[in-house]
Amino acid sequence: MSEMRLHGRGGQGTVMAAQMLAGAFVEGGKYASVFPTYGIERRGSAVLAFARFSDEPIREKTRVYYPEYLLVLDPSLLSKSDIYNGFIGGGTIICCGTEKDVETIRRFPVRPSRIAVVDGIRITVELTGTNITNVVMLGAFARATGLVPLEYLRTSVKEAFHGRILEKNLEALQRGYNETKVFDFEAERSDVRQEMVFEKEKYACEAPPETAYEAAWTLTNDRYLIIRTGEWRFKRPVVDRDGCKKCGWCQIYCPTHCIHQGEAGYYLPDLEYCKGCGICANECPAMAIQMKLEEDCK
Repeated sequence: MSEMRLHGRGGQGTVMAAQMLAGAFVEGGKYASVFPTYGIERRGSAVLAFARFSDEPIREKTRVYYPEYLLVLDPSLLSKSDIYNGFIGGGTIICCGTEKDVETIRRFPVRPSRIAVVDGIRITVELTGTNITNVVMLGAFARATGLVPLEYLRTSVKEAFHGRILEKNLEALQRGYNETKVFDFEAERSDVRQEMVFEKEKYACEAPPETAYEAAWTLTNDRYLIIRTGEWRFKRPVVDRDGCKKCGWCQIYCPTHCIHQGEAGYYLPDLEYCKGCGICANECPAMAIQMKLEEDCK
């Protein structure tokens, strides 16, 4: 039995990717099991799903703690150490990103034998105008692992979508397969497993930690855990200062309250918290705000 973990952001179709992948394995005559974790995730926040596939019936119903395969749907997650927890040395990491992200992964204490990357964000923006990379990453998985034929994935995609969006997703699947770049490394297979949290000795007298409530707003108090929602963004608002009227309309409509007036009088977003929702661009009466891809702004 092989195990994999999928990491993405809310709204990118992480759970659906796991379901379509499982359907493709079943189409090929294998057994598959898939399930997500649900919590208080919002659109743009980190989410994950789990999948198993085998030639034999699958009885295990737990989370995947030691994945042999990691499928990462958003490049901003690659710098987060927790996505690599339990990863088995010698496994495969398939990620949405560019060649420079290979070095980002290599900086962590993980030893994959293969890293596959595809610029899924750019592909989906070109095809659908969104950052929903799930189908692109399924094509990348097929290319990187060879575990499931592309024709079985097409069948799963056809069961999930219809009409014009189906045509776009079939093209995304093919481009994900064609444009994936594979990098191989020397890494021995490792079955060393970390100690599970529930296996550690705990004492009933230990006091629970103080609760920290999540908040996406910059103006709050110390009892709230400030979420730097800027990492959820794949597009950012860019202000044309020649066209800006300094009216402050964008600040009024910003749902995260992250737009503030600077010394020169211009209203600019705090990019640590701006989620890239685009409301400011839609509401600007002077049309002086444009949404641009993150990659084009760096």
